[in-house]
Amino acid sequence: MPESRLSSSKPATTPYWRRNLRLILVLLVVWAALTFIPAFFARSLNFDFIGWPFAFWMAAYGAPLAYLIIIGIYARVMNRADERSEDTGGRR
Repeated sequence: MPESRLSSSKPATTPYWRRNLRLILVLLVVWAALTFIPAFFARSLNFDFIGWPFAFWMAAYGAPLAYLIIIGIYARVMNRADERSEDTGGRR
């Protein structure tokens, strides 16, 4: 029985998806760094910032703002990639 394209052992990846996966990996590393590095050094960030400990400000305001920036970067880059792929006639 002939082998179908769906059952091939090597998945076909296009440059579009390779760039997408690379972007996701980079942003995931940035997310992990922004999540775990300040938490690791939170005890040494023990100084007051506008009446509250700086570690509190990092957790309450800095991290969520950074996460929103990461989402915005992903959306902007992927919108541009989608526009480029539409300009090439759907060939990615």
